[in-house]
Amino acid sequence: EEASVMMVDAFYKGRTFTPASADKEIMAVVDWETNVLGHFEDTTAEETARIFREKYGYQSVRVIANPTIDDIKREIMKGHPVIVPAAGRLLGNRYFTPPGPVYHMLVVRGLTKDDMIITNDPGTKRGEGYLYTPEVLMNAIHDWTGFDETVTQGGKVMIVVEK
Repeated sequence: EEASVMMVDAFYKGRTFTPASADKEIMAVVDWETNVLGHFEDTTAEETARIFREKYGYQSVRVIANPTIDDIKREIMKGHPVIVPAAGRLLGNRYFTPPGPVYHMLVVRGLTKDDMIITNDPGTKRGEGYLYTPEVLMNAIHDWTGFDETVTQGGKVMIVVEK
């Protein structure tokens, strides 16, 4: 979740990361989460939105329940990257360390001409520009429920951050 937040912030601020700066920023977010939320593992969409608002200072952060693929596409076309929480194993990303993460967040950043979803998926070194079909992405979108066993019962939500 931290990496997805950092990627969206970097997009809006036009900055890049080095391995050292990324590690340092992740640890700063983890410290904030621990101090403010009381934990850092598996933040929900609402908690992740709170990170944007309170740690990064964004005023326009929306958690949208029951998004459709058209909702996601509409935000992307407006230039707003979208963060989606997912039951990671339903994504079927061949580059995940098997069996893949139980819970995961990724950034949707664009669309291809043939309607594939372009993501920045921080779950793997090969995640930049990783493509998912709309069906796979929508099936995998589930917010954190608090338990590995029930992650696929989590609500469908997306996080939209505007500059």
